[in-house]
Amino acid sequence: MKFRTMAVAGCAAVLAAGLTTGTASATEVLPCSTPFTSPPVRIVGSGWAYQYQVLWCAEGGVITAIEQRVTHEEDGSKCVWVGNAEESLTRVPDGSGGWNTFNMAEFSCKQGDGTDGSFNPWAVVTVWPNGDSRTPRKGVGDEILD
Repeated sequence: MKFRTMAVAGCAAVLAAGLTTGTASATEVLPCSTPFTSPPVRIVGSGWAYQYQVLWCAEGGVITAIEQRVTHEEDGSKCVWVGNAEESLTRVPDGSGGWNTFNMAEFSCKQGDGTDGSFNPWAVVTVWPNGDSRTPRKGVGDEILD
């Protein structure tokens, strides 16, 4: 079984709000004609925004490929995108055929006092062969968000 992961940072564009973003097409990467897609997990901070989404293929009750998609926005003057700090894929141990996916990104930002700081938004998305998904946890650094 082969899995593919991808952090999407290409195709940067300047939005009307002055933010930059990265995007890409899911069908360019996955080896199935109709991938399942999780709802996006979006976390927004001051000067930055992070979005994490998972796409996957399944055949015969088995997940055959997973793509982790990250898009980001930053104001460019206060915050900049550093990149993906960590990603993982692990089987759900309950025999359901599900997988837990994880991504943590990093933004470097100037704080109000002029010092450098970083923000690490992250999310766990669980996906199953039947097309179901859920987001059991998400957060920024050590703070878990509802």
